[in-house]
Amino acid sequence: MVLLVAVTIASLGLVAHNLLSLPLPLLSPDIIGPLVVYAGLLVWYRLSHGSSAARVTFLLWIAVSLALPLAILPFVPDQTLGHYLAHAIYALTQVPLLWLLIRPTRTLAVA
Repeated sequence: MVLLVAVTIASLGLVAHNLLSLPLPLLSPDIIGPLVVYAGLLVWYRLSHGSSAARVTFLLWIAVSLALPLAILPFVPDQTLGHYLAHAIYALTQVPLLWLLIRPTRTLAVA
């Protein structure tokens, strides 16, 4: 249950970023696609009982989320202060999930 809440918070951070920064409709592929990835990773993690492969893949997904935006990449919209603020919100919402995935525990897989 705790993992589900953390994934929900992380997913909402993605939605908030896209709605704040990009002129996207709520059901656009740029919003739905990553939400499907979050859901798929959660299902895989649960079905594999927290396997190392599922955990590492989840961590890589979070790493990609935290690594962007990079000023050297040609993003649209431009990387403005507002866009960086949206990324800060997005990054903060990834922290609970990141913490759950990196802390040493055996109960997370069944929680």
